[in-house]
Amino acid sequence: MKLVNEGGMRITGFGVVVRDSNCQVLGALTGGIGVASNYLAESYGVMCALELAVQWDMLKIIVVSDSKTVLAEFAQGKVPWFLKGRWSIATRKLNLIRYQHCYREVNFSADNMAKKGASFAAGVRQIHLGRPQCLPRVEMPMFEYYRFG
Repeated sequence: MKLVNEGGMRITGFGVVVRDSNCQVLGALTGGIGVASNYLAESYGVMCALELAVQWDMLKIIVVSDSKTVLAEFAQGKVPWFLKGRWSIATRKLNLIRYQHCYREVNFSADNMAKKGASFAAGVRQIHLGRPQCLPRVEMPMFEYYRFG
């Protein structure tokens, strides 16, 4: 269910799916944000992905998102003010960060986790080691996806 008010804000969550270089799911993170715009939810998701990479000692990472704007701004260091300190700490600990855009149709596993996070209260998080049961499908590289309707 999507709750939207007149200002374009809605109850949001974030979702992060962690994979290795063979695209095997190592874990996932989901959490509630509360009322926020899509931009803020996407920014928070990228920030949580960076922090999780540091926590799990993954020093060379690729951050994939369907938000071109958020990826471009993080790559340029134009991070929302309320995330700037956390971003600075995380990026100093990472050796390599590559930001890669994907289309929404090819981001369904992270979207699935974000929708689950939207059902949580703001600040509540859930971490999964390995592939969570709530993630029945994950995207595969070099596979074509189509969306109709």
